[in-house]
Amino acid sequence: MPNTAPGAQRLAGGVDEDASPQAPARPATRAWRWAAVAVFLLVVVVLFDAYLHLSGTYAENSDEANILLMANDMLHGNVTLSGWNVSDVPFITTELPQIAVLVGIFGLRLGTAHIAAAMTYTLVVAVGMLLAKGRARGWPAVARMALALAIMLAPQPGVGIFVVIFSVGHIGTAVPVMLTWLVIDRLWPPGRTTVADLRRRWYVPVIVALLLGWALMADPLVLVIAVLPLLAVCLIRVVSSAVGGARRGGGLRGLRQGIADRLFEVSLAVAAGIGYVIVLIGRGVLSSAGGYHQQPVLYALDATRTWFWHSRVVVHGLLEMFGAYFVPGQDPQYPMTHLDQAIALTRLVTVVLAVWGACAIARRMFFRDADFVSQLLLAGIIANIFAYIPSTFAAHTALNTREIAPVLPFAAVLAGRMLGDRLVSGPLASVRLPRFARSGAGGGAASAHSLRVRLIAIPLVALFGWYSYGLFRQANTPPAPEPLAKLATFLENNHLHYGLGGYWEASVLTVETGGTVTVRAVTPACMQPYKWESKPSWYDAKLNSANFLLLSQEPGYFTQFAVNGVALQLLNNWYGPPAYPAGWPHYYRFGGYYWAPASKPPHELVKIYYYTAREYPGNLLTQLSRIAKVMNNPPTVACS
Repeated sequence: MPNTAPGAQRLAGGVDEDASPQAPARPATRAWRWAAVAVFLLVVVVLFDAYLHLSGTYAENSDEANILLMANDMLHGNVTLSGWNVSDVPFITTELPQIAVLVGIFGLRLGTAHIAAAMTYTLVVAVGMLLAKGRARGWPAVARMALALAIMLAPQPGVGIFVVIFSVGHIGTAVPVMLTWLVIDRLWPPGRTTVADLRRRWYVPVIVALLLGWALMADPLVLVIAVLPLLAVCLIRVVSSAVGGARRGGGLRGLRQGIADRLFEVSLAVAAGIGYVIVLIGRGVLSSAGGYHQQPVLYALDATRTWFWHSRVVVHGLLEMFGAYFVPGQDPQYPMTHLDQAIALTRLVTVVLAVWGACAIARRMFFRDADFVSQLLLAGIIANIFAYIPSTFAAHTALNTREIAPVLPFAAVLAGRMLGDRLVSGPLASVRLPRFARSGAGGGAASAHSLRVRLIAIPLVALFGWYSYGLFRQANTPPAPEPLAKLATFLENNHLHYGLGGYWEASVLTVETGGTVTVRAVTPACMQPYKWESKPSWYDAKLNSANFLLLSQEPGYFTQFAVNGVALQLLNNWYGPPAYPAGWPHYYRFGGYYWAPASKPPHELVKIYYYTAREYPGNLLTQLSRIAKVMNNPPTVACS
């Protein structure tokens, strides 16, 4: 039911359907409009530069390297990624084409991944600011956009940067989703809808269906954060309107009229279904054309006793995204100084504003005049978090909160739309500034004007400046060194050019050296092709010859690759006497070492090198199927 309090709809970001139309606002001059566009573009350029430096503080890994290899393949004509085993998120219609263009401009190198990451997050911030602005003009528009920007401005080094900037993950998916909501916000007028309105603007549901299909083709998460929320919110608005029509004394006639007033929402629900059908057809076309093979989304519910721990991980990850995780000592690679801690503490204000904005629309969720876009954003946030917490995805570190990365821009836009207007209007204390003179129209007589400034805006502007200082302080952090550059040089100097290894080293080395040293990922269980962001042709013994195996024991999250001992013993037997002279395989050890307990009694400490390359006299690719056959036969260890 509508809130009858004076000004309630305006303050909540909704539309007062029963209010008389306001007088048209004085049109802004062309100069002011161009100045606003110029300032916006300048902000975007400055943010891109800052985010490029922030992305560089996180070392590259094989996820990004494989994305670069796929984009390079697209650039050279394989637009359907034929022959590729992609992950559960193919990015085929969104980030991959973008990265392909960047590879064509800057080349196939690890630095291109940072350029792509900075561009993606800059687009997220820019589109988020435009969506937060909505239909506002003047200072309310500035307040909305500034509030959204402040919340998204500066994720923290480490987890925050990995989740929302560097990782080729779900943060980029927020761009097409917010573009879809932007189309709805800008192309369809608020209020009641008639059949004539729907006929005049028939193209809006069509555009929405195409945008949702485009996004869902790239990322299955769109089903959770966009398609299902759109269906749910449309249902809520139709039911609210129907109930409101009946309760106002219209009875069955009022009920029918209430539903008729929401024809736009009905058309959008149909558009969501059409978008899903577009994806099904698109995947069928790609499959028939010999396109990529996509891995299934391994979504599974975890035990209920783990959900509390999952919630703690989610809180940690979200605070890192907001730049507000103030607990020191969590990541030794990114130590937190007292100044960093102070910045993080003050950024808790952005968390409060985001929660406040969510609560403001939550209490009006079932009102007929609630802001449609804000409802969609809140529904997307709730669906994303509540689908993630009970799942096995949340059973990892905060790095895996990239699965809920869209929560950050959604919450920022929501706060801007729901609270931005209150900074320049509404029941807040204000102060009138001294009058100033301005020339009248056509150079006529001058007229005196004065400005009102909301007192709350003064500390918020100061806080925004403080946040900006924090962003550029982080951007001045020295970039992380290329992770395996020295190892790549070591392998090349020892004439080791094509080999097998662990996932986290393989493609990084390949891209690092431009293919001079090529390493293909195999499973640690039994040395089989790693079917995750790879091509079967990499393991074809008729096309390639791999003569070394790279083992890694370097401590860390993206390291530790040791093949099953049975597989190594098989290789030693097959490449030893009498078929080959004694002394094979040759061992090449690189990097430092550490002492670790032996795996067998008497459990003495043993010296373990960070990297060890085992060179064999034959082509290891010819032995992969043989290893799998032996290890799949009892009583040896099963190959998985």
